[in-house]
Amino acid sequence: MDMSRLHFRLTLIFSILIVFQISSVKAQPSLEEIESKMDEICASWTDETPGGVVGIVQDGELIFSKAFGLASLEYDVPNTTSTIFNIASVSKQFTAYSMVLLEQQEKLSIDDDVRKYLPEVPDFGTTITIRHLLTHTSGLRNFQNLLGIAGWRPGESMTNDDLLRFISRQRELNFPVGEEYLYCNSGFVLVTFIVERLTGQSFQDWTRENIFEPLGMTNTGYREDMEIIHKKSATSYSTQDDGTYRQPLKYWTYMGNGNVYTTAGDMAKWVNNFSSGTLGGMEGIQRLTEPGILNNGDTLTYGLGIGVSTHRGLDRYSHGGSVGGYRSNFAFYPEINTGFIVFSNFSSANPGGKNAQIIEFYLADQFKEPKEESKPRYPQLNEPVELDIAVFNEYTGEYFVEGVKLKVYEKEGNMMAQAIDYTPEMMLMAASDTSFYVPFANISLYMLRGKDDRPDRVVVVRGDDVMVGTKSNPELKAPDKLKSYTGTYYSPEVDTRFVLNIEDGKLIARHQRQKKVELVPLQKDFLLGDAFFLNRVKIERWQSGDIRGMKVSNGRVRDLWFEKID
Repeated sequence: MDMSRLHFRLTLIFSILIVFQISSVKAQPSLEEIESKMDEICASWTDETPGGVVGIVQDGELIFSKAFGLASLEYDVPNTTSTIFNIASVSKQFTAYSMVLLEQQEKLSIDDDVRKYLPEVPDFGTTITIRHLLTHTSGLRNFQNLLGIAGWRPGESMTNDDLLRFISRQRELNFPVGEEYLYCNSGFVLVTFIVERLTGQSFQDWTRENIFEPLGMTNTGYREDMEIIHKKSATSYSTQDDGTYRQPLKYWTYMGNGNVYTTAGDMAKWVNNFSSGTLGGMEGIQRLTEPGILNNGDTLTYGLGIGVSTHRGLDRYSHGGSVGGYRSNFAFYPEINTGFIVFSNFSSANPGGKNAQIIEFYLADQFKEPKEESKPRYPQLNEPVELDIAVFNEYTGEYFVEGVKLKVYEKEGNMMAQAIDYTPEMMLMAASDTSFYVPFANISLYMLRGKDDRPDRVVVVRGDDVMVGTKSNPELKAPDKLKSYTGTYYSPEVDTRFVLNIEDGKLIARHQRQKKVELVPLQKDFLLGDAFFLNRVKIERWQSGDIRGMKVSNGRVRDLWFEKID
């Protein structure tokens, strides 16, 4: 063959291959396009409000980060890309990685019995392993919910030592070990003690020397003492209903489940470790991201302190966090080596929603599956209809919605609602014969009926939150029925008591350190309370019919026993 012709053919083949390769590469947005989109997504974070920082990590490099809003409202100090934020439960993956690294050093096994290191933890008859702690499958009670029952008020500080004492007093589990997944911060607090007892170092020092410093995360660490001054840290703020802000008390003087303070730049170095395996190798990352498995064989979408799932055909590791006014969200897509970071310093910042928008924008050409267009089951309502007030009156009454009493009532011919102690009176507009909304307040109510076709529940949509409430039964509130529940109830597990009495025709539970709680019967021997710590109460009786005690539940604590002692 003529050499010139051969050269031409080879050149043509290589040119085609190069063109094919270029055409097959997914285009990424330019930095200008990214910044424009970030400005749009974070437009509500202004120079007069708290805000946050966003970051995109591509192939191990922080290719984009930008800060918005104020780190300090008091002194008009802006957030910067080097501002330090509390990332709350996003911290859990670091706590879990301490166990992975110690396992690699052959100092423990993830499947060891917790009592091997912490004999204070009660023997419940079934082994609780470190893996159970890190996958939220231990059955242990969540400490925030537990301490609320014990009389600890919102904003009161609690240390890891306090929490170990309470966890060690637990008498029963929420459910048999390994049977369920129920988010539980207590397990991650216990892990800090395992680290300290095995290494002889404080948990803060060990994680700094063995995780953060090796990765170059020099602005990162666990904090327990909130009285220490830390420079360049954003102040946290809670958003009030009137649009103003308050500073939550710094009560989170515990760690393990959360309380890592870091920057977007430092977090990018941790994200890089998912693909580089610089610390712990890829076998360490594989161990961290092993999905938990329940006793029945069901696989969880949660590994060791980190979510493991798929999103539009791509594997994803992710977690969110919330404490005080801090909110955070993190996601990493290992197949395309891309990570996303959103940290914020106020309670209504919605970093998860913002991160979702960033991800959909940046990975638009990377997803393997189309986006599922799903409409919310209970959307916000805003279009009024005419409705006879008699139809509305079927729904009037008291509803208990996640520890809050919602009163729905008629007033001078108007449809009204009020969350007692939380909102002013609110006038409702009808959107249908079963749904209502508060104009200009982003609150909607959906009325549901039970098996007997009587209204018995309400779905409250407030912003992005969807909450379900139950209607009280007036027939069970007769004085003679309420009086049967009066007395003193004591729990040895939390060493606390509630006294139930009739006050102004209502059944009131009093605790010496908590606000009074009204208990309203929904069914015989099943009562709801208008406080999160005393949310659901089941009365237990002897065969004689006399009351022997009550079981208290509040979400992450189930059936905590109180004996009736008089």
